[in-house]
This record gives sequence, structure tokens and C-alpha cells, in this order.
Amino acid sequence: MTPIPDSQYPDAEFPWSFYFNGVLMPKWGACWGLAEVSRLLEPDKDWDNDVGHRDIYLIECRIDHVGVPESADPDLFIYAVQEVLCVLLGQREAVMESLRTSSVPCDADEVYEGLVSAALQMRRLASGQRMAFWTSGYGADRLRLVESMELALLPASDPRHAPPPHLRRFAGELAWRIKDQTSKLHSLAQSGQFPKDLRRELHAI
Repeated sequence: MTPIPDSQYPDAEFPWSFYFNGVLMPKWGACWGLAEVSRLLEPDKDWDNDVGHRDIYLIECRIDHVGVPESADPDLFIYAVQEVLCVLLGQREAVMESLRTSSVPCDADEVYEGLVSAALQMRRLASGQRMAFWTSGYGADRLRLVESMELALLPASDPRHAPPPHLRRFAGELAWRIKDQTSKLHSLAQSGQFPKDLRRELHAI
């Protein structure tokens, strides 16, 4: 995690408070990037598996987001955070070297302790509560996180219900990509290089 150029979240207050399932985590708990966890994994290996290091990389990319609620499937998060613990505990010297040479001024031992402690707490909360929501920021950000959790727990029939952020993001990106493909297919239909029946089919998409 690195400071972001936003006056609402001044660099001087980095790292901002990190909340998981509404609970304040130990300082540095969201800074998987400082430890370069994904560098010590193999996200490109077995990339086509249903579950693998690619999932940890994707969560690492979102674990430090500031001012916005994030989420993941709880079991997938448990897998990710346990693999992070395997890295932190099993490759401690490599992690410490990353922390000592980080461009962000920090006490490597303090960051390491915060990472391990937070990972254990997040695993416990995700397992016990069957949810994985997080954010970084201030008190108002925590309130938005809690609200996001509460709305996700409402039955789908409730008009106030809102799916967790990771499901909304997936649905939104999938819809965008399908729309982009549809536009390309319509352009191909208008290119004049295909038979009339095929053009009609393409326009109907």
C-alpha cells in the first residue's frame, strides 16, 4: 500500500485506519503490498485453476483501497489470508527484506507484526461471521463499510438490499464487456463484408 495523492487522506496520516468487517485492525494490517506478498507467490502459475495465487494477487490489489468498501467471498478470502500467513511466517526473511527496502518509511518489525496480527484476526472474523468486508480511512469510512455489510445481509426481496461490492464489481465489469462486444459486432454488421442473413443476426444481438 502506498500513500494516495488525495487531500481527504493526507500522506502524513498513512497508513490510515484499516477496518475488517467493521473492526479496527492492527496498524499496517492492510499493507500486503509493502511486504510484496504477491512477488513471493506465483500468480501466473496454474492461472486457469478455479482457485489459486491469482486470487490472492487480486485481493492484494484491493486490500489497501482507501475510502471505499471492498469485499470478497468469505471462503476465498480465508484461502487468501491463510496463504498470506504461509508467506509471512514461512518466508519471513524475504518479507523483512521487502519491508526494509520499501520506499515507504517504516519500522520493518512493526509492520511485520501488524501484518501477521491482522491476518490472524481477519481469518478469525471471516470464518466466524461468514463475510469478508474491509476498507481503510476514518470513522466515516467505517460507517460506510458497516452500512454496506448491513445492506448485503438483507434479503434480496428487500428494496434496500445491495449485493456485496465484489459481486457488484463482477456484474458491472461483465455487463460492460458484453456491451463492448455487442458494439463491435454491430460495427462488423455494418461493414458490408457479410451476407445479409448474418448481418441481421449480428444486429439482433
